[in-house]
Amino acid sequence: MDKKLIIAIILSMGVLFLYPYALQKFYPRQAAKPQVKEAQKEAPSAPAPISGAKEQGQPSAPVKEEFITVDTPLFTAVFTSNGGAIRKWELKKFAQTRNRDGRINLADAISRGSLKTMLEAKGVSEPVAFTASRAEITVKDGEKAELVFTGVKDGLKIEKVYTFSGGSYILNTHVNVINTTGQPLKGRVSTLMASSIAGKDKTGYHTGPIVKTKDKLVRLTEKEPHKDGAEAPVWIGTEDKYFLSVLIPSKDSRMSWSADVASSVSSNAGIEAPFDLAPGGKTALSYSAFLGPKEYDLLLKQKIGLDEAIEFGLFAIMARPFLVVLNFFERYIGNYGIAILVLTVIIKVLFYPLTKHSMTSMNEMKKIQPQLAALKEKYKGNKEKMNKELMELYKRYKVNPVSGCLPMVLQIPVFIALYEVLYVAIELRGAPFYLWIRDLSDKDPYYITPLLMGATMFIQQKMTPTSVDPTQAKMMLIMPVVFTFMFLNFPSGLVIYWLVNNVLSIAQQYYIQRAPAKA
Repeated sequence: MDKKLIIAIILSMGVLFLYPYALQKFYPRQAAKPQVKEAQKEAPSAPAPISGAKEQGQPSAPVKEEFITVDTPLFTAVFTSNGGAIRKWELKKFAQTRNRDGRINLADAISRGSLKTMLEAKGVSEPVAFTASRAEITVKDGEKAELVFTGVKDGLKIEKVYTFSGGSYILNTHVNVINTTGQPLKGRVSTLMASSIAGKDKTGYHTGPIVKTKDKLVRLTEKEPHKDGAEAPVWIGTEDKYFLSVLIPSKDSRMSWSADVASSVSSNAGIEAPFDLAPGGKTALSYSAFLGPKEYDLLLKQKIGLDEAIEFGLFAIMARPFLVVLNFFERYIGNYGIAILVLTVIIKVLFYPLTKHSMTSMNEMKKIQPQLAALKEKYKGNKEKMNKELMELYKRYKVNPVSGCLPMVLQIPVFIALYEVLYVAIELRGAPFYLWIRDLSDKDPYYITPLLMGATMFIQQKMTPTSVDPTQAKMMLIMPVVFTFMFLNFPSGLVIYWLVNNVLSIAQQYYIQRAPAKA
């Protein structure tokens, strides 16, 4: 085997091995601050007002807080009369952790105090004290229901109308502001999405404010703590790796936006609209909110670029189709593990012509090893002449010394894209396979699949034509050991992909090597 081939394979191994650690290097683990989060659970603080709403004077006296419960097939929410904000948004289809019972509550992190309506009319920006039309609402699949909040502040009557749809994470909202005084009034009305996290999580994915404008997608961190815009965004809100809470302004609305990161445990993003009302005048604001999982098909269905909130990484151009294919097969098969197996077979079939060419070339390389050794010995003192003679030899026998590593090199983007899908797609979060593998996005708890993968890779290496150089041959046999240790902590779905890929490669090599023997 040519030395260039050995170097190429070693570089390929380096890329596969170092990629997860590179993620940790550039996106370091965030230090946990449990005491701060605990304090927030006991008394959740109001998010900071959107940029431009300056606080002056004394705040209004506190008003008795009321709570309203809304139950739909997808979530259970609790709203507060203080600003019409969220106190709980519990998703029924998603567990709190992979190993424990309990549902995800978006209000614990990315929706803490969100949808709070703030009003600035006389120099003070404060949440509106509302009275709710109902104390409890149940919305069945296919039905709709309204929750109306009304309040009076600084001579303004404010109506906030939520419309819930059973079977949807979309919440439609209308805010009406009416001047009940005999004088003109100017001010601003704003709605916020707030989060108790910001920066990067322990796996390197963004948490906190995210904004989609007409031109680009913006993610805020403590390094860039403030962004704003004079035009209404396509959507704006907060996120973590798996979930999203965003405001979606109506088209042609006159709204500005702002997003701020105060610290690693406090951030917000929101929209605001100015008003200038004559006596008896009225203005209306309309927007929607999405508070739910980053399911690719679900986000894509909204047709406003919500799917861009999923961080597919460097090879997103491949990761997206992979997820689409996996979702397609899972719908009919009912198991993402089997879907990964089917995807592996498809990829292997597509790579078969290249694999066959590579194996044929490596067999031919093995045949001309004695001539290669003779040329190297003959021209060992003249490197230029030796390289020329080697090229002539390769040309005469129609072999390419580098073609043997092409299948592995070309699989690197496939590997990384699938790695990203398994880590970031909520569809794979907690998805079981069979027997002991209960989560395809987590490592094999008993390391059985990595060991099987290493064994199949060893068999594959033994079957692969190698150089007569014993040192190079031994080095190639070390690869299965290195890969086994690499894959111990990789997602089990990724290990299953590589394991099945090895088994298919063994079958292909057996078939390709038998064909010349029969001939």
